[in-house]
Amino acid sequence: MLEFNLFLIDHWYYSVPLIASIFLWFFSESRRGGARIEPHNLTTMVNKEDAMIVDLRSKEEFDSGSITGSLSIPYKDFDKRYEELLPYKDKAIIMVCGMGRNAAISGEKLKKFGFANISILKGGISKWQEEGLPLV
Repeated sequence: MLEFNLFLIDHWYYSVPLIASIFLWFFSESRRGGARIEPHNLTTMVNKEDAMIVDLRSKEEFDSGSITGSLSIPYKDFDKRYEELLPYKDKAIIMVCGMGRNAAISGEKLKKFGFANISILKGGISKWQEEGLPLV
């Protein structure tokens, strides 16, 4: 570890841009597709803002348990079925998947189609279950 630290110090002109690039990449990825929200924020948004929940997991995963009121559009079919969300273009839309990655990618696609109010459930359905929240 000492050798690595010495390398970084001796070659600062390589390490500073590398660290800056990693930081900028992490920052852009964390905001990709929409704002990240916690599970308790999801329930607040649904109750107060009448937000639409879009579940991107496979049909089998959705059938085994989903958040009440969510619409199932599997990630693999999202490009063909995003038109189903057009009636909700002016509403808040919360994207949910297993861990959060597919939701961010799909949220980015919706933003390209003109949807403005997109949120991502941070940690996906796994975080929802981890907090002991119900699935139907």
